[in-house]
Amino acid sequence: MTRETAVARFLDFVEIQDNEATTVMASIEDAAECGERADALVSGLLAGVMRQRRTVATAMDYVRGLSRETRANAWELARKAGHEGPHLIQSLLSRRKWRWEPVREALPRLARQVLRDDPRDEIGPGLAVDETAHLRKGKSAACASPQHAGVTGRVENCVTWVFTALVTACGQAWVDFDVYMPDCWAKDPARRKKAGIPGDLAFATKPELALEQVKRLVAGGLRVMWAAADEVYGRSGDFRAGLRALGLSYVAIVSCDTMITFARNKVTRADQAIHEAVFERRSAGNGSKGPRWADWALLATEDPEELLLIRRLPDREKNQYTFYLCHAAEGRPATLTYFLTIASRRWPVETTFKTGKDAFGWDQAQALTWDALCRHTALTALAQLRAIAIQSSLSGAVALPPAPEGAPASRRALQQATVTDADLQFYTGDAPVPVTAQQPCPPGIPPIALSPAEACLVERLSRDWKAGLITAARLAFELRWSTWRRSHQARARWHHYSTRLAAMAA
Repeated sequence: MTRETAVARFLDFVEIQDNEATTVMASIEDAAECGERADALVSGLLAGVMRQRRTVATAMDYVRGLSRETRANAWELARKAGHEGPHLIQSLLSRRKWRWEPVREALPRLARQVLRDDPRDEIGPGLAVDETAHLRKGKSAACASPQHAGVTGRVENCVTWVFTALVTACGQAWVDFDVYMPDCWAKDPARRKKAGIPGDLAFATKPELALEQVKRLVAGGLRVMWAAADEVYGRSGDFRAGLRALGLSYVAIVSCDTMITFARNKVTRADQAIHEAVFERRSAGNGSKGPRWADWALLATEDPEELLLIRRLPDREKNQYTFYLCHAAEGRPATLTYFLTIASRRWPVETTFKTGKDAFGWDQAQALTWDALCRHTALTALAQLRAIAIQSSLSGAVALPPAPEGAPASRRALQQATVTDADLQFYTGDAPVPVTAQQPCPPGIPPIALSPAEACLVERLSRDWKAGLITAARLAFELRWSTWRRSHQARARWHHYSTRLAAMAA
């Protein structure tokens, strides 16, 4: 689009947003109803995967508990859900019998239902593919190994995931994922068995994982028109050929030293084509800070099905140029506007990573086994879609069906109607430690001493209770959790001491 057209669209966008901000209102009851309807959608999906209603209810507590204020570990999620201990959350990821693969398969259907599209969109919905790393300590987590982590830009001990996000003109969400299994894990059967990695799972490169995800989504009936990917996938000729075979347009980043054949069998690096390119100033759409201007050029290659797209950012001192190999599917226009619009839709997959990590704590999970990691990721993807469903319903963009009667309830514990003075008391002493090896831990071992952080937590809770911000029942519940944590730490300390004393005696 021209500069004048982009400015006009941006001004229209600002005017629309301003008008909506002053005229559209919703009540807190509307938010509660939208939450109930979104919960009904998610619980209905889970009910088709999990046999027991109590498992569905625990999973719903897990999905609702993932938030910016709560770390995504079993203790914090259980406390947020109102459970008296972390055991239900822990068993959901480990011992309960349910398969995460059907949940992954259902993600596109739910995304299509809650993620609206703009009928005026020039390119339609598409897929953005990328990988991200979950930094880990130690080597026991499934597929954790030293490898490049994009979040830090250097080699880290991490688990790498390949994600595919559905991207529309109005939003984005995860619809498929896979764990990348490094070669060192693929060739170590004993290590794989200990981490619960399926024995028939073969090593696959990241482009191969991404292509399989796209094939699953297309075969499942998800309506997509294009795909966008970064250099890891763009440099794979098999990945690009697979997208063409599926009838998808694509815009994939390639490195500056990619050898490209132009007319008359002229083979040159991608960055050498800059000298023959004719750049045009275009906007790739309106961002949060205004139109995203850049210089763009489109060059034909010897392959009639692929073109070279070049983006230049004049304001940058380094890395001014980005190179893309592009393909327009049958019936789609092979124009500069079409390709740069797709190129601008790759970044939303990075937005899903930021949302998953910052808003839902996806990278804070302490799961170690293959199934536990994948279950956590599947439930985090559901939490993303639940949030989108609430947002779309509140804005009126999507009409969610009403929640049915008898929907699975939360496993939230019923708090006491009356609270006694004993419920508001807590232990301030310290737990004993063994003096000789092989001493069994006392069944009723008291909690360890209050740490400074725990003391501040108790003081803050008491202050909120006196100010009327929380009820006495909630205060009693939080104090029970404080006692449970410190008692658990007392048992753990006892066993650590016992192990150390046994080693010294030997």
